[in-house]
Amino acid sequence: MSPELLHLHLSQLSLAFDKSKTNKYADSRKQEYHNTLFELHSKICIEDFSNHNVYSLKSFKEILDFIFYSLEFLDNSTLTSIPYEIVYCLEKALKDWVPSEDYIIVTSLQNNIINYSFNRTLALQEHYYDIIENIYNIKFKKRLIQINLPKYLAHDFLANVVLYHELGHFIDAKYKITNRIAYTLSLDLIETKHYSEFFADIFAAQYIGKSSNYYLNYIAYQNMGSYTHPATVDRINIVNDFLNNNMAVDSKLSNIFYGTGLTTGINLEIRFNKIKKDDFLNLVPADINSVSNLHSIFEVGWNLWLNDASHFKSMNFNFSDTYKIINNLIEKSISNFMVLESWNKIK
Repeated sequence: MSPELLHLHLSQLSLAFDKSKTNKYADSRKQEYHNTLFELHSKICIEDFSNHNVYSLKSFKEILDFIFYSLEFLDNSTLTSIPYEIVYCLEKALKDWVPSEDYIIVTSLQNNIINYSFNRTLALQEHYYDIIENIYNIKFKKRLIQINLPKYLAHDFLANVVLYHELGHFIDAKYKITNRIAYTLSLDLIETKHYSEFFADIFAAQYIGKSSNYYLNYIAYQNMGSYTHPATVDRINIVNDFLNNNMAVDSKLSNIFYGTGLTTGINLEIRFNKIKKDDFLNLVPADINSVSNLHSIFEVGWNLWLNDASHFKSMNFNFSDTYKIINNLIEKSISNFMVLESWNKIK
């Protein structure tokens, strides 16, 4: 491994850090993480890579990769770039499964219209943290949960229900839920991957009902089962069975339901309380009084889009107008709840 190329990598990173100095975060934990990252960057800047053997150089490259990964997601999680309202909802869901504040949800905005994904690198790969602590004695108190989403849909509250599914992948990976189910049932690799997708679908449905089914049925319409994903119809059916409490209908659902409880001590259960759509029909934000109401707002939005087009048309709104109205109403409703929660904490 070439020391010169490591210095090139470090020079690229230093330039990126210069651009991130003005980052402003709504969450003080991100700023603390950024500060720790800067401390690590400062220490590696004074290394003379030519004095190290190939094994040390490999470790330094991994540290540089770690800093770049972190900085990319932090840069996309500032006050001006992050889809803050949806991340706020995801953080509420996260607390049901990880009560501590050791994990921070961060986003990276991708130039790809369907690129929703969870990256486990910074949240769950201990290897990086071991290297950093062994070489520099630096500890990161928090971990970043990396979620990718399309840049042009960053503030689309209908499409971004998919992010609950991606959070489900983090919970699955953290607790090794489907891996343990796979071990118990002697599943092969493809079956294990399918179980992982089923779990993430059910995890999301706890909070948003059928909302992700609607979007899934469009972007993966009639998709057959593949190496990585089950058939779309099977994914939709298992969510419907979960929401209808039809545990006996699908053995996979039963395995996931009981396997999750045994692994985590937390049950898969419906965690939303439906609110009425009347406020939205009257073009005013919904009155949200609880977190369970908060999660249900996405299904309300989807039901309006799918079933109330005539109502908005009667008000002389076309589809583009209706799309903007629903998104704005969801955003404002969440924002109002956030303000109310902050106010109650002050009181």
